[in-house]
Amino acid sequence: MSIRPRRVAAKKPIVIELSDSDEETIASKDNDEYRPAETRSRVVDRAGTTAASGVSTSRKRWPDPKTKGSSGDAPAAKKRRAKKDKENESNPSNGVTESEVAPPQATPSEVDRAAQSSVQATTGRSSFWERRKVWNIHELLAETEHIQPTAARNIVQLFENENTIPFICRYRRDLVDHITPDRLRDIRNTYTEIVDLRKKAENIVNALERENVISTEIREELMCAKTNEELEFLYAPYKPASKGTLAERAKALGLQQYADCLLYGTAPRVELSSIVDPSNADLASEELVLTGICNIIIHNISKNTSVLEELRRLQNVHRIVLKCSKAKSTTSSKAPSSKSAAANGITDKKLDSSKFENYFNFISEVKTTKPHQTLAINRGEKHKFLTVKVETNDYLKNDLTRFISNQYMSEGLMYPLRREVFTRSLEECFAKKLHPLLCRQVRADLKEKATRASIEVFAKNLKQLLLMSPLKGERILGIDPGYVNGCKLALISETADVLETGVIYPHGRQTNKRGAEQKLVELLSAFNCRIIAVGNGTACRDTEKWLSSLFQAGILDGQSIRYSIVNENGASIYSCSSVATKEFPNMDRNEISAVSIARRLNDPLSEYVKIEPRHLGVGMYQHDVNEKTLTETLNDVVSECVSYVGVDLNTASLSVLKHIAGLSEKKAEKIIEHRTQNGPFQSRKDLLSVRSIGEKTYVQCAGFVRIEPLSIGGKVKNPLDCTWVHPESYKLAEA
Repeated sequence: MSIRPRRVAAKKPIVIELSDSDEETIASKDNDEYRPAETRSRVVDRAGTTAASGVSTSRKRWPDPKTKGSSGDAPAAKKRRAKKDKENESNPSNGVTESEVAPPQATPSEVDRAAQSSVQATTGRSSFWERRKVWNIHELLAETEHIQPTAARNIVQLFENENTIPFICRYRRDLVDHITPDRLRDIRNTYTEIVDLRKKAENIVNALERENVISTEIREELMCAKTNEELEFLYAPYKPASKGTLAERAKALGLQQYADCLLYGTAPRVELSSIVDPSNADLASEELVLTGICNIIIHNISKNTSVLEELRRLQNVHRIVLKCSKAKSTTSSKAPSSKSAAANGITDKKLDSSKFENYFNFISEVKTTKPHQTLAINRGEKHKFLTVKVETNDYLKNDLTRFISNQYMSEGLMYPLRREVFTRSLEECFAKKLHPLLCRQVRADLKEKATRASIEVFAKNLKQLLLMSPLKGERILGIDPGYVNGCKLALISETADVLETGVIYPHGRQTNKRGAEQKLVELLSAFNCRIIAVGNGTACRDTEKWLSSLFQAGILDGQSIRYSIVNENGASIYSCSSVATKEFPNMDRNEISAVSIARRLNDPLSEYVKIEPRHLGVGMYQHDVNEKTLTETLNDVVSECVSYVGVDLNTASLSVLKHIAGLSEKKAEKIIEHRTQNGPFQSRKDLLSVRSIGEKTYVQCAGFVRIEPLSIGGKVKNPLDCTWVHPESYKLAEA
C-alpha cells in the first residue's frame, strides 16, 4: 500500500518563527485587563509575571491551516525586515554614535515590579494575590459549589430572608434550579462557612488597622481570601508571636537587623564577632549570637506566605503515608482508669485495646484512607491504644528546600557566613516548623473529611428510618424483651392509644413459660390483636425462638398472627425523658419502652421524632464528631421528613408539630394551647390568630399543615386546605 502524500508531508513538520505582527499582537494582549482564574500552582504565577513584564521570548509554533499553504515562501513582514536591515548596513550609525544613545528609562511596570519584589522579600506574597478581586458571597458560593450564578444569588437571598430548606425545595424550587434538599443542605453549610470567612477577614483587617500595620494592598489581599487556609497564610506574616518564643527573645536582643541582612543578602556584610557582647549573657559568644539569628530566620521562613502555599501544594502532590502501631503502655486486659477516662472524654467503659487490633500494624496512603479508618484511628489514639505517625518521602523535603532557597538565596550578597546560617536555619525550620505543620494539616484534612462523611451517613440512615412505611389500622402488641425484669408488654389501638400493659417471664431465673403463654394468648384474644412487635435488644433472639415454638405448637395461629423485629435504640432513653413523663405520668418506665416499640411499627415518624437523633444508633462514631454540626444536620433531616409527610393541624402532637418548617417548640406550644382553648382549626388562615405566629412564620409552615375533614366534623371550608397547595397559590388553583 502506497503512502499518501499528506502523510509524507506530516513526517517533516514546518516550523515558522513568530513574525513582527505576531509579536505586536502578543504585546497588545499583555496590556489587556484579563485576570486568570484562581489556581494554587506557582507556574501560573511565574507565567503571569513574565507576561506582565512585556518581554517577548523567542519561541516557535506549528503552522495553522491558513498559513500552511504558503509556508514555503517567506512572510511579507520578514521580507520588509530584511530590506530594512540592508538599509541599516548601508548607513550603520545614521549620524548617531553608540555613546550618544540615552539609557532606557524605567517604565511604570518595571517600577511596580521592583516594589512588588520588595514586598515579596518581606511577606512572601506572590503576584497571584494581585490578580484577584474582592468576591461577593453569591459569587464565591457559585464557584465553590459549582452552581449557576443566578441560582446562587437566589439561594443567598432566600437564606438571608430566613427561608427554610423544606419551603425552598417545595415552593421555591424554580429559583434554585430544582436542587434536592440534601444538596441544598450542603450548599447552606458552605454559605455559612463563607459568611464566617468574611466576618473573620473583617476582624483581622480591623485588628491590623488598630496596630497601624495595614495598607490598601494588604486589606484587599485579606478580603480576597477564599478559604480559611488562604486567610491564615496571608495573615501569618502579620500575626503577633508569643512573647516567650525564641524568635521574640532574639528580636529583643537587637538581632533582627542582622537576621534580615543574612536572610535577604542586603548590605553591609554581617560579622558575628562585632555582635558579641560579653556583658550580656545571651550574646556572650558567637554561637549564642548565631543561634539567636537562626531563630529569627526560622520564624520568618515559617511565616512566609509563598512557603506555606508551596507546602500545601507539595502535600497534594507527593505520597504521604499514615502509620499506626500499638502504644507501648497498652495492655489488652486493662482498660484506662476512670479518672483518666473522664479526663479524656471516654464514654464507653467496655472499650479495650482488642477493638483496635486491625490498626496495631496499619499503613495506608493518606489519599486512600477511608473515613471510618480515620475515625477509628483517632479514637484509638485518644484512648492511648494507638501511636500515629505521618511520614513523608525525601522528594517532598528536597522540593520544598529548593523552593525556599530560590526564594531567598537567588539574589543579594553571597558570602560563606550567609550560606552557613541559611543552611542551618532551613534544616531546623523544616524539622521544627514545616514538617510538624504538614503533619497537622494532613491529620486535620483527614478528620474533616471523615467527620463530613460520618454526618452524611448519619443523615442518610436517619432519613430512611423516619420515612419507613407505617402500619395503620392495626392493633399492635409491643414486647420489650429481657431476662431479669422479664418481657414488658404494651398493647396499643389503631390510633396508638395504650389499651393494656403487663410483664411476662419466658426466660431467666423467674421463668414461667406456661404463665407467659397463657397471658400472651389472653391479650391477643381479648383485644383481637394480630400483630406483635419485638424489640431487637437483649433477649431478642430467645424471645423470637419462644414465639416460633408457640407457632409450631399451634398455640398461636400462624396464618392470622404475625410478628416483626423492631429497632429499639433509644427506647430506654425515651422512657426516662420528660416527654414520656408528661404523656404517661402513672406508667412504669419499663412498660413505656414497650409502648414505644409498638408505636414505632404503627407510625415510625411520629414516634422517632420524640427521641434525640443521636440515640437512634444509625450513624458511625457519632460521639467523635462535632456535636453542634451533627445536631443541626439531624434536626434539619427531621424537619425535612416531617414537612415532607405533613401533619394534621388539629391532631398533631407537640413532638411532631415543633419540627414543621418555620415552627419552634414555643410556637408549637402556642398552637396547641390555642387549639385547646378555641377548638379545632377550621382553616389554615386561623393560624394567624395564634400568638407568636406572624406572616413570615405562616408563609413557611402553611404548606406543610393540613385540615383533615374528620378532625372538624367532616366538612372543610376550603378543600385546598387538605392539599399541598400553598395558600399563596389558592387563586391560581381556583382559576
